[in-house]
Amino acid sequence: MIKIFPVLLKHLAITILLNGASLGLGAPECVLDIHKLPSPEVTQVWSPLFQAAWDRLNGLQKGPLQELSPPNLLITQLSGFKWNEKAVMPQDGYGVYAGPATREFAEETAESIKQKFGLGIDHNDIPIVPEGMANYGILVRDLQFKKKFLRSSKTAMNFRSASGKSHQVAFFGTAGEYSGAYNESVKVLAYQPDGSSFVISMKTDRDNEALVIYRPGQVSSFQGAIEQVKGAFKSPLAGHYGSLGDGGLHGEDRLAIPYLDLDVRTDFTQQLSGSLRYAGDPKPWRIARAIQLTHFTLSENGAQVRVDLSTAADPFGDKPKLIPRRLVCDRPFFVFMWKTGAEWPYFAAWIDGGDCLTPFFKG
Repeated sequence: MIKIFPVLLKHLAITILLNGASLGLGAPECVLDIHKLPSPEVTQVWSPLFQAAWDRLNGLQKGPLQELSPPNLLITQLSGFKWNEKAVMPQDGYGVYAGPATREFAEETAESIKQKFGLGIDHNDIPIVPEGMANYGILVRDLQFKKKFLRSSKTAMNFRSASGKSHQVAFFGTAGEYSGAYNESVKVLAYQPDGSSFVISMKTDRDNEALVIYRPGQVSSFQGAIEQVKGAFKSPLAGHYGSLGDGGLHGEDRLAIPYLDLDVRTDFTQQLSGSLRYAGDPKPWRIARAIQLTHFTLSENGAQVRVDLSTAADPFGDKPKLIPRRLVCDRPFFVFMWKTGAEWPYFAAWIDGGDCLTPFFKG
């Protein structure tokens, strides 16, 4: 079993094994199809790391994929996906390795990961198959908030999943007069007046990366959610201070986000079944193993910060009226890790059900 290590996005690892072939409601899950709506009470995670691994593996073939039997929509989507990998993925936060499925390749990959990330993986987790090809991908990222949030120690959040089930969970955030101090570190990109849907971006210790929260008005696919967030990036709120259209967090706003602790292991082998024929190779191939492991946590301790207080007086008008907004993630929502200007996030999670939420204990 691949080991999990404790960082904010602790460890996302993918292994794909491509093997030459002869002619003849539930727990949290990783997903490949970003166009499907999630099932009720099921938390899902997605990352284009799998796409990067798939691209690297196919790059070992003599030519492009020419025939797929029987038809497989996931394989077709993976093989036809177009993106700018370098723009999306954090350069120093991931690695993808592909080569012959030999012990030498497994040992070299394990050593490379140890040197780059300081993490140890068991090379036996990379399978050895005669005349086969193996692939291993890893994403490791720790984003710390620019400004630490506050933990709620006296009250719980009533998180209601898409099916209507309630969960009393621990949460963090800010409210009332404290929220004004987050005006620069939290950007409100989109907001429905009743708080039923919003997009917020929280600055981190990495200047070109943010943690993004999207609470949709109704259940959405990853594809739909990503398009909504990209639209919010392009046309963010730009109203005057204190208004519903204010692009920063202001006094009287309430922000509340549940603690998350998510462990997922998904075997994609059956979903990627079929006979694959590549140009220049007379023999068909099949996916013999495709497993993804993800561990993701979120808390108020995403930041180590020093706070400096300053005041200012505007002689040209009265104190603006502050219209409170409710940015409360007490319904299913998306979490993204996103590089500035990138077309896709490098990690995404849809939070529903209670599996990854922390029960509230008063203290």
